[in-house]
Parts: sequence; structure tokens; C-alpha cells
Amino acid sequence: MNPLFAALSDMAERPAPYARVTTADLWTDDHISERMLANHLAPEVDAASHRAEFVDRAADWMVGHFGLGSGSRVADLGCGPGLYTARLARAGASALGVDIASRSVEHAEGVAREEGLDARHLCGDYLALDLDERFDLVVMVMRDYCAMAPRDRVRLLGVVRRHLADGGAFLFDVDAEPGLDLVREGAVYAPDLMGGFWSERPYHGFQHTFRYEEERVSLDRYDVVTEDGTRVFHNWVRYFTPDTLTAELAGSGFTPDEVHGDLTGAPYDPASGQFAVVARPSR
Repeated sequence: MNPLFAALSDMAERPAPYARVTTADLWTDDHISERMLANHLAPEVDAASHRAEFVDRAADWMVGHFGLGSGSRVADLGCGPGLYTARLARAGASALGVDIASRSVEHAEGVAREEGLDARHLCGDYLALDLDERFDLVVMVMRDYCAMAPRDRVRLLGVVRRHLADGGAFLFDVDAEPGLDLVREGAVYAPDLMGGFWSERPYHGFQHTFRYEEERVSLDRYDVVTEDGTRVFHNWVRYFTPDTLTAELAGSGFTPDEVHGDLTGAPYDPASGQFAVVARPSR
């Protein structure tokens, strides 16, 4: 068989849901993490992080809604370069950020040191977090919850539960079902796909998009072919309704107390591609 035909056929084959999860590879690759950090810090780019004006409004809403200030303890799981930890610490809270991307953590620590903020940042997998600390608020932003496999979402909720103080809350946003309606299956090829995002060396990039109707999931599979070999990245997204998310949270002992349109506390919109939830332990 023609090896090129075999390789292209493998790229186009629909994998089983969550058959392969490559999230850590995305955030720990030296070149990709550098590009991701640049996206985080670009104030007008709504990619790795929300735009700066949205982050400002979201942090202000968190401070007011949860009464954050002196004596408050906040943890940001997947903190990136500390966009939220810095803002919440400036409001007087004691903030902890956890992220697997060392480049982003180093940036966050540098900002905290420079400004003398009560914010610290740990480089590691938040799914393995086990601290002798409790927090009044745990946040997870930019719909990271939906990028995880089901088993990892269960692990995450266990980590959050262990680290919440009495009366504490978990604030996070998710992709909503109307977003899945916009996903179209197909394939894209381009030299240096996405403007060199995937490698500092010349490459051929292939993107295959798949929908999983029963699971309410989409997948973007990226095959990055350089002269040295091929790397594959799987970006999964789970799309929720308030009811399906409530059912999932109940399985891990959480109840959503509030549903908002986004992390700024906007009203919930059933036609939107996202929403945010404030969840608390139910038992």
C-alpha cells in the first residue's frame, strides 16, 4: 500500500471518543507554549485567554459577587500567566495559581514579585493537587472543564472538593450545546497550518474535525508533519446544557447554585455557546 495513502487514511479515521488525550503535550511543548503565552498576553486576542477588558470585568465581578478581599483565599486551576491571580490579589485576596505550562507560571511569578502581590504559582498538574490548604473560591476559566476527558473531570471535581473551605464555591465556565451546532465535520490542509503555531520548523499541517452526536462532543485532530516525523494533537470539547452539567456535577457531590451567561455574571442565554456556573458541595 502507498504509505502516503495509509497515513492520510489514518488521519481521516474517526477515533473513539477520548481514545487519545494530548492536553499536556499542547501546554508543555516549548514552541507551542511560547505561542500560547503570547496569545494569553495579547490584550485584544480572544484565544488562550479572554481579551483583557473581559478579564477585568470578570475579576471585578468575582471580587464583588464573592466578597473577596483581605482574608479571602482563591485558587485558579489552569492559571496561565496569572491574569486572574494578579487581579484578585490586587483586590486583597490571597491567590494561588496552578498550571502545567512552566513558561506561563514563570511569567505569573514575575508579575507577582514585581508588584509585591500575595499570589503564588505552582507548576504542575492540577489533577494531582493535594495541598493542606482550603480556599473560599476555586476558579477555572476559558472553558478548560470541557477540554478534559470524563474521567479527568471526575478527578478535577474531587480535587476541588478537597480544597474548598466550608461554604466555598467553584466558579467555572463551559461550552454550551449551541456551540456544537456550529461545528462542521471536514478537513483542512496547509503548509505551516495556523501560521507556524505548531512548530518552529517547516511543517505540513492537517486538521480533521469530527462531531459525536450522542456524546455531545467535538474533536479537532491536528497532524503536524515535519521532516523528522509526525506529531498528533487531539483537542476535545464537551458541550453542556445546565441540566446535563447539573447531572454530571451531582455524581461528584456538587450542586450548581447559580447559572450565568459567562464569568462576568451576565444573564444566562440559552442560545449562547457558553455559560458559567457557581457550584458548591451538596453533601
